Amino acid sequence: MEHLCDHPKYYELAFSWRDIPAEVDVFEECFRRFSRTPVKSVLEIACGNSPHLAELVKRGYRYTGLDLSQAMLDYTREKAAALGVPVNLVRGDQARFTLAGPVDFAYVMLGSFFMPDSEAVASHFDSVAAALRPGGLYLMDWCISTGTGEKWGESWEIEKDGIRLKVDCSGEGVDPIKQTARGVETIEVEDYGKKLVIRDEHVKRVIYPQEFLRLVECHPAFEFVGWWNNWNLGEPLDGVNKINRPITVIRRV
Repeated sequence: MEHLCDHPKYYELAFSWRDIPAEVDVFEECFRRFSRTPVKSVLEIACGNSPHLAELVKRGYRYTGLDLSQAMLDYTREKAAALGVPVNLVRGDQARFTLAGPVDFAYVMLGSFFMPDSEAVASHFDSVAAALRPGGLYLMDWCISTGTGEKWGESWEIEKDGIRLKVDCSGEGVDPIKQTARGVETIEVEDYGKKLVIRDEHVKRVIYPQEFLRLVECHPAFEFVGWWNNWNLGEPLDGVNKINRPITVIRRV
């Protein structure tokens, strides 16, 4: 079985349904509303193929990407070279990492918050606090769970330049006491006659909303800013009946 992190090109295509310029617009609106430091440098945690790299650099930001997969980092480095844009890439574990210097904004996308246990969660926020300048923001996309541990799943198909992908993402609760859940991503690939199946499985610590608020309240380096539904800063999560792809923002004090 092939693993997702070893196939950056297919990973990039599988999740290319996103509107990257619109997402960067939301970043910048957060900067204007909530950041207490000028934003010139950004850090993407679990950056993968760094989909926001080109758009961010075009708008004048210095980009740093952190990932544990060397294949993903190599792919991003090649992409940056082809685009002729600068890039700073760091191979490291998102649970425990250090940077050469601080950044003004950090973000993690598509629920790529892969912490196996509570100790790793605490270490992650300590690492982010050390990486962020005071007043800087940390935006988390789809990382705070609003489910109840039941099984879930979604599938889609996508085609580009003769490559067809069938993508299936699913998950289920594993241990209700340890608050862990298993996620599985499967991509069936047809690439000009070549067929393969890519599959990744991970078990991660789930964080629920009230627990997250308490975590931020107790952390000396962060304060809660807000959370919104479906990347819409006009739609706070409080009172929303159907939650889809929520974003959460905290600030370094």
